[in-house]
Amino acid sequence: MKSIALMSEKGGTGKTTTLLNVAAGLARSGRKVLVVDADPQANATMVLTAGQGPGEGATLAEVMAGTSRADDALVVTAWEGVELLPASPNLAEVNLSLANELGRERRLRKAMEPLKSDYDIALVDTGPARSLLNVNVLNWVDQVVVPISPGLFSLAGLGQLQTAIDEVRTYLDNQNLALRGLVLTMCERTAVSMDVERQLRSLYEDLVFGTTIPRSVRVEESHSRFQSVFEHSPQSSAAKAYAALVEEILPYVERKTNRPGKRSGGTSATHDAA
Repeated sequence: MKSIALMSEKGGTGKTTTLLNVAAGLARSGRKVLVVDADPQANATMVLTAGQGPGEGATLAEVMAGTSRADDALVVTAWEGVELLPASPNLAEVNLSLANELGRERRLRKAMEPLKSDYDIALVDTGPARSLLNVNVLNWVDQVVVPISPGLFSLAGLGQLQTAIDEVRTYLDNQNLALRGLVLTMCERTAVSMDVERQLRSLYEDLVFGTTIPRSVRVEESHSRFQSVFEHSPQSSAAKAYAALVEEILPYVERKTNRPGKRSGGTSATHDAA
């Protein structure tokens, strides 16, 4: 099982939206997808459970505490091909409850081991704050994707996140952890948006995905209906952009799953607000 964390130390970058639509796109391409909601806000859980939340079942908080197995906490969602390890607000307490525990940075890595053959890819949603929970995520996943919305503070926290990745590689178990790339989200036809994109591509070159995600009201509409943008508005600019982003991510998935006859390559999407 491949694994990608969606991470940003700045809020409001479209992180959860990107995760949900990439999960839907990968599932539509025939992959079995696990979403791990490691964000105490539990927004991905809300959408994938049609607003119901995890109910009385176990969540990632109990998995991290060692009182539940990960496979016992799994939820089959209404999105075909997508299963969920849900979050709840008490996930925020994990950072405090594990602070003095042995192996505190390795809890998630150990918990996910039994599931490694059950899915093609796991996508992990994370909160914007530096936390023990996010260190656990970095110590487990293969790669990190950073959504960035073009704006004055768009690069805030990126350097610190790169440092955290380097430190996890050096001092913990995950020496193969890598920054997979930066994806521009909520792009508009404005001078600021275009200037930030130009600067980002100049600084980071091929590390920036070719696809850019436009700001689109269709995305918010899909959230309110607990759907992906592919289901809600398949002809929208946002749906086409997320489909293109999935095509850029698929080769990484294929290197692990090694399924013959499936090839894909990246494309880019036009900025618009349809």
